[in-house]
Amino acid sequence: MGNFVSQPQAVFDGRDMNANELAEIVGPGGDINKVFNLTSHTGNQTTAAANIHPRLHPPRHPYIRGVNIGGWLLSERFITPYLFALTTCHLEGNFCSYPGQASGPQDPTDPEYIACSDATYNCRPVRTSLSRIGRVRTPGDETRLDYPVSEFDILSTFTDKDIAQRYMERHWDTFVTKEDLRKLKEAGVTHLRVPFGYWVRGDIADGEPWVDGGWHYFRRLVHWCREIGLEVWADLHGAPGSENGFDDSGHYLRKDTCLGWSSSPANVARTVEIVRDIAHGLVEDDLLDVVTGFGLLNEPFPDCNRTVLETYYNDGLAAVREIIGPDIAVFVSDSFHADTWNNGFWTDPETHSNTYLDTHPYHVFFEAGRAFSPRQHIEYVCQYNTRDVLNCCYEDAPNNTVVSKGISRIIGEWSAAVDTLPTELETAIMNHIAANGTALMLDRQMTSDRNKFLKNFVEAQMVAYEEAQVGTSSGHIYWNFKMEGRAFLEWDFLSGVEEGWIPQYLQPNVSSVDLFGSCYDIIYRTNDSYALVDEYPNPKDLDWNAWQGWSVDDDFVVNDGKIVIRHRMDKFPIGILVCILAFSLVAFRRVWVQRKKR
Repeated sequence: MGNFVSQPQAVFDGRDMNANELAEIVGPGGDINKVFNLTSHTGNQTTAAANIHPRLHPPRHPYIRGVNIGGWLLSERFITPYLFALTTCHLEGNFCSYPGQASGPQDPTDPEYIACSDATYNCRPVRTSLSRIGRVRTPGDETRLDYPVSEFDILSTFTDKDIAQRYMERHWDTFVTKEDLRKLKEAGVTHLRVPFGYWVRGDIADGEPWVDGGWHYFRRLVHWCREIGLEVWADLHGAPGSENGFDDSGHYLRKDTCLGWSSSPANVARTVEIVRDIAHGLVEDDLLDVVTGFGLLNEPFPDCNRTVLETYYNDGLAAVREIIGPDIAVFVSDSFHADTWNNGFWTDPETHSNTYLDTHPYHVFFEAGRAFSPRQHIEYVCQYNTRDVLNCCYEDAPNNTVVSKGISRIIGEWSAAVDTLPTELETAIMNHIAANGTALMLDRQMTSDRNKFLKNFVEAQMVAYEEAQVGTSSGHIYWNFKMEGRAFLEWDFLSGVEEGWIPQYLQPNVSSVDLFGSCYDIIYRTNDSYALVDEYPNPKDLDWNAWQGWSVDDDFVVNDGKIVIRHRMDKFPIGILVCILAFSLVAFRRVWVQRKKR
């Protein structure tokens, strides 16, 4: 891994930015302190937020500052790659363990411990699933075999369903511990968002490979949270037919689409009944003093039929309100386009109180974002991400002067990840396990300068996602509480708190802007050295005929095209570059000769 372009000069030279340099970005004669309402950077600073929008609504206190319990009741390969690295031993019921595995026994003295490398058992990799379609395309991708990609693939690989059941229970029982929850509480976390699939309470149709039992462990977690003092938001993360085709829906379809769900009236109707069943389970198991939120559907892909989706949201809300009542929060996905919901959707202060539009801003799923410099990441937060939070939701859209007294905003997923595309590194990790018996980068360490940058990036996002000036948002929920190994360290909340690049959430009634300064203040104190960025995969290896994410056209972020110059120079035809250089040298020589004759 590594950058393939040289570091741009001028403003982006690795020093802390001063006011003149920032003024240059804003424009000639721009008064930075007036435009962004910045305070001085001397002595003890308490900084007001950027005055980019009038205060329209009092901030909501206390803020929701939560963490996701991802990769648990709905497994994800980049969170727990070893869980997906099935061997012949696993399929036979001999559950071997890998070095550094996050679930299952790790102590060699444990009578159940078996090392996958133990020659006695001859555990061989089982790679019978079609590989993930990635952004780096190579011949044979369509037919290449791999370890399972999604939970559906894991369970389809087992021929004995009882063994599959025991395998998943081993993971459910050990991946999340009571000590993990205590550490989250000590860090000031207020809420846990807990994703699970539609089969969590046993709704499994003939022919589906899912196994039952997850609800028992969900109840156990709720009981632990009651004792420790954490709130839980249950999240329906995967629907019948898959609402997006992603592996995090439980069923990777090798195509990003909502049509497997939204184009099937039977799947949509079944999902409503699943919502009703989960709501009844929360009531019957007496969990509602702890479970204070319910997510109706995670990340439906934008090709979802909008009428079908809105009807489902209304039916799901009605079911939850009928069975549980108004005291449980209900949150729904923005389907990756928050601004399209700023049309009067769920703004009634009675019917739609205690509801949230859920947004998931990430910087690593589009190539231009992974190529950002450190300051550009924060500028993108200050500009694009902040605007996105302000895009919804208002009672008087499109004037946007009266914040909705019904639906609010919640940033249900975000992270400190900046330069690595998970799907591509995850594939490399799985290949390494197959070849060597261990995952990549188990002991990866970050430099102190990288830690400082990530701290600024995290704090800038907290400021943006609370949006204390306007009151459109109620808080944020980090993805994820922990990760297996350190390859995806930037997604690991507990490691971030321990290492100091995620702040503890110890003042729930104080806005992040009052704790850390405005988003633009944070730009000032960010080192912009490209040595802190390590883009993966290398853009030279990407298939540029395939979609590589959206472009960035914000002048403040792009900074007069420097990102374009930096990122596209290697694609500039070398022949043209040589000709331009040669022409320039000839012209210069002629001028020099003429001046000499004079």
